[in-house]
Amino acid sequence: MADTQTLLVELFTEELPPKALKRLGEAFAEGIASGLRGAGLAAADAEVVGYATPRRLAVTIADVGAVSPAVAFKQKLLPVSVAFDANGAPTPALLKKLAAASIPESSLDTLLRESDGKADALFHAGMRPGVALATALQAVLADTIAKLPIPKVMSYQRPDGSTVKFVRPAHGLIALHGADVVPVTALDLHAGRTTGGHRFLSKGERTI
Repeated sequence: MADTQTLLVELFTEELPPKALKRLGEAFAEGIASGLRGAGLAAADAEVVGYATPRRLAVTIADVGAVSPAVAFKQKLLPVSVAFDANGAPTPALLKKLAAASIPESSLDTLLRESDGKADALFHAGMRPGVALATALQAVLADTIAKLPIPKVMSYQRPDGSTVKFVRPAHGLIALHGADVVPVTALDLHAGRTTGGHRFLSKGERTI
């Protein structure tokens, strides 16, 4: 996979429930890693390291791609007998099917005629472009957070007045692909590269 880097994702929060911390950390790490594997952006054997401390959930995943590989596809459209009339012209049913699949009529000559095991059918085949990391991670992050094993959800307000529901108030989100910020959002937070340390012992915000 071209252009691979280590991906870091971190949620910086108020103190998380101690008894639930281990399960939250494992679910956060596995949810993001599994989602990116499914999107073709991380290999099945990619190194995944999860982190869970009283004020953060985080994961690093090695060798994550910036764009998933293009994927070959073949889509059955209609039986040939339904797709064309007696004169060989495309039927309204075929034109409707092409429009629904966003296939231009000018691509008729590129469609394949093959047996589907019962009769000759019309197929649309090609290469589906890869998915950008930002697009995939946005969906994966939202899905992972929604499925976390949170013992009790609380509601809180962000500075802009919006109401957010999570296990504890979240104050920061990091999403770094190598040195580059991945522009995703979660819990009304925009990803950046700034985190915090110990509430009393740290020297303030840290930039990664």
